[in-house]
Amino acid sequence: MKEAFERLSPYIERHTGEVCPFCVKVCCANKHGTPEAQDFFFFGSLGIEAVPAQGPADAVCSLLSAAGCTLPRWQRPFRCTWYFCGPLLEAMRNGSGREYRAFVSELERLVGLRRELLEKQKTP
Repeated sequence: MKEAFERLSPYIERHTGEVCPFCVKVCCANKHGTPEAQDFFFFGSLGIEAVPAQGPADAVCSLLSAAGCTLPRWQRPFRCTWYFCGPLLEAMRNGSGREYRAFVSELERLVGLRRELLEKQKTP
C-alpha cells in the first residue's frame, strides 16, 4: 500500500500545486485529518504511529504548510489524503486522459489493497 501511495502522490501533488494555492476555502481542516480506527491499523502494520490532528475540528490542519502537507501521503489519514474537491477533480480530468485513467486504475488498486488489509483486521 505504501508503494501505491508513493506512485499516486506525484500525480496528485502536480494537480494540488496548480489548484490549491488559489483556493478560497482550505479543505485541509482537522476534521478531515483525524485518524480513524482503520488508519491506526494501517499505520500499526507499518510499525509507525498516526499523527493526530491538533486543535479544533474547523481549524486549518497544523500539518499544512505553504508547500502543502508536511507528511508524506502514505502517513496521512486515508480520509484526509483522498478528499478531492470539485476544482481538483476538474483539473485532473482536464489533463492527460491517459494519466487520469492510470491514476484511477492505481487508486482502485490501492482501495482494494486497503480493503484486504482491513478484512485481515476483522479475522482473528
